[in-house]
Amino acid sequence: MKQFMGVLTLMVLAFSVSSQSVITTATFDKLPQTAVQCNLAYSDEAVLSGLAKKLDSYGKPKKIKEYLVYRNLNIPKISSSPVTLYFNVEKKSKKDNSNAVLTMLISDESDRFYTKESDPAMFNKAKEYLNSFVDPVAASSLEFSIQSQDEITQKVEKKLKKLRDEGINLEEQKKKIEMKIEQNKKDIELEEAALLRQKELLDELMKQRKN
Repeated sequence: MKQFMGVLTLMVLAFSVSSQSVITTATFDKLPQTAVQCNLAYSDEAVLSGLAKKLDSYGKPKKIKEYLVYRNLNIPKISSSPVTLYFNVEKKSKKDNSNAVLTMLISDESDRFYTKESDPAMFNKAKEYLNSFVDPVAASSLEFSIQSQDEITQKVEKKLKKLRDEGINLEEQKKKIEMKIEQNKKDIELEEAALLRQKELLDELMKQRKN
């Protein structure tokens, strides 16, 4: 188990290095906005769970368009002023359940979106902040894997128990059948002896016939 966790830690560290956030453009309400984006080699379900864990202390988000919106957050790692963060999580492609894209937009308290031109320093900090989501996402993904494996294990255990119960039942049936076979053999021997006696009696009677 320790070896497995060690390997997992190395995988997470390696992934953290390779999954660097970038500044890009995303669409909100049909308008292009400066965004910070990160490609994550996890399911969209795991990314959403990790996102919720990371921002749990800020309360529940509001769903606006295709974004989860956390309003008026004090996050010194991004800005000295309160910011509103917009998050979007989607699969990298429709058929890909192992890779997702996490997108973040930033606005002020009046819902005016920041741009890389208006505040490049903020977006450089925002990249580092979005990179910090990798660990909770990885932890959520691991929990989903553990849950899935636990369900599979329980199904296998249930099937094994059923087979063992069937085995016990078959063994009991086998013993009953073996007892019946032995009784049948004894009954056959008794009937064979009875038949022999009856044949002997028949022969004696037939000998008494008058010619």
